Amino acid sequence: MKLPISIFFVLIVLTVFAQNNKVDSLTVLLNSTKDEYEAAKINLELAKLYERIDIKKGKRYALSASQYTKNDSLNAETANQLGRLFFFTAQLDSANFYFEKAKQILTGLNDERRVAILNIGIGAIQLRLGNYNKTIKILTKSAAYFEETGDKLNTAKCYTNISTALAELENYEPAIEYNEKALQLFREQSLIQFQLITLPNLAAQNYKNGDTLKAINYNLEAEKLALKMGNKRSLSIIYNNLGSIYLDSNPQKAKDYLEKTIALKNELNLKSGIEVAQGNLGYLSLINNDFEVALYYYKQVEEQVNGKQLVFACNQIQKCYAGLNQYDLALQYSEKARILNDSLLSAENQKVFNEIQTKYETEKKEKEILELQTSNLEVNHKRIQNQIFLFISLGFLLAAFSLIYFILKNAKRKQILVQQELKIKNQELAQRLKTQELNGIDAIIDAQEKERTRIANDLHDNLGSRIATLKLYINQIANQNTENNYEEKNQLLSQLKNLADETYKEVRKIAHNKNTGTLINKGLIPSMNFIANQISDTEKLKVEVENINVNQRIKNNIEIQVFRIIQELLTNIIKHAGATEGTIQFSEDNNILNVMVEDNGKGFDLNKTDYGFGLNNIEKRIENINGNFVIDSTPGNGTTAILTIPL
Repeated sequence: MKLPISIFFVLIVLTVFAQNNKVDSLTVLLNSTKDEYEAAKINLELAKLYERIDIKKGKRYALSASQYTKNDSLNAETANQLGRLFFFTAQLDSANFYFEKAKQILTGLNDERRVAILNIGIGAIQLRLGNYNKTIKILTKSAAYFEETGDKLNTAKCYTNISTALAELENYEPAIEYNEKALQLFREQSLIQFQLITLPNLAAQNYKNGDTLKAINYNLEAEKLALKMGNKRSLSIIYNNLGSIYLDSNPQKAKDYLEKTIALKNELNLKSGIEVAQGNLGYLSLINNDFEVALYYYKQVEEQVNGKQLVFACNQIQKCYAGLNQYDLALQYSEKARILNDSLLSAENQKVFNEIQTKYETEKKEKEILELQTSNLEVNHKRIQNQIFLFISLGFLLAAFSLIYFILKNAKRKQILVQQELKIKNQELAQRLKTQELNGIDAIIDAQEKERTRIANDLHDNLGSRIATLKLYINQIANQNTENNYEEKNQLLSQLKNLADETYKEVRKIAHNKNTGTLINKGLIPSMNFIANQISDTEKLKVEVENINVNQRIKNNIEIQVFRIIQELLTNIIKHAGATEGTIQFSEDNNILNVMVEDNGKGFDLNKTDYGFGLNNIEKRIENINGNFVIDSTPGNGTTAILTIPL
């Protein structure tokens, strides 16, 4: 039964009024109390009340409560509240810090239930940060606790997050299994809102796993619940999923669902996912040769995507213009797609080189370890020999002449045993060196195969797009009136010649392409000073390098990785941040290298931004040197990236 609007409005007003009265009474009580413990409890209560009203005030009250440190239970609850407030503002690193602090206190108090609940929040943070294996490890432990204690709701929450992490790792079968268990628990407790979240996820996972029928059934079940609840947001997701599923099997049904999706998202002002529906509608129009409608949808997609999705959108727009015989515009978008693709290929080629370089450095390090083990065996052999001679000397001093023969014989026997053991060790070492040599050959073969793949990709992506562009030029020349457009025809012929020259150069470049990497001869910090000066000379971005207390020379493999990471961060600042100032700060503490890269740019919302190739590449580099990488940014407040690397 639905309440009349007037009554519903009165209830809201009464709730807000009651909440404001409680805030006012607590504020008066806070100002009058002189007891520190009571003041901390009131500050914490105010922080909870302000959680959904004014998060900044909520943080201020929670931080005031955290100043009281004489009660562990209160300290844990305060840290948890700070973690929630930072989580709601997408400051994930700060949220994780306070959740971990609360967890440490509660672990000391042996409060297993509250620790398990905290782990749900920590797991959600790791899921957003893309640390999927860490998410699974944390939440599996908590799920086991909730299963044992019979807490079905929290068990199901753990299952859904574990399922999402497994799906991101493309382990769809266990992901589906966890989501189905969560759905069963939500059904038992009649939690429709949770079912509305789980059903579309199950549909998407089954679709990716190849079970289209189950995907459709789960979406239709979710549609019934969403219609019953009047949840238009969920309906927009469900219809988008169904439109994608029916795209090839039933185009008309797909079109109907996709148009409903766009209508709902526009009504709710939802931007996420709308580009998928627009792209699919563009695809349906393109295959029906309705080029103008397809162009309308792909133009909207172009404004919302980047990377490979943008290359795809430009290629589709080029097809639309070609279908409309507008070869000038088709040529422009073909060029745009080619330039974007060249940029992406350059990044991929760098990735291949870095992988080869990393393998080489690993092989070299393992060889050094084997040589060190050989040296240690020799030293150990000499040490054993010295012990034997010492025993013989002591035997001469302590034993009677009648025992001398026995001691010498015993010493000789031990020496023979040591020599035999050393011989066995040498044989094992030789076998290991031989295996290592075979592994090195395998690494070289693997590198050769990757290089062949890179060349094949270059031929397909670079030359393919250039040859397609040559064809567009030829089509445009063929459609020119040769009697009245000599100048324009000559200009097109000149452009065609230039493109042919570029294509020839690209073939030579592919044939002779070598990437020797960057040698940091003068050290990391002088090299960064050189790069910063080069950027500052453009007068568009001023970059300063600050060395607080780093005096020692850093190992070459660490220098190379850190140098590459900072290069990637500077590239992101130049391309995306719109910044005028940047700072690179180096410091050292307890044999830990700390690097902070800041800018005063426009920042971004970590929740609404997918990690691209550059940031994923940074994650892999920092993992290779056992370091840690943290990035913190909010819209309008610039971006800060922090690296910590053990030396």
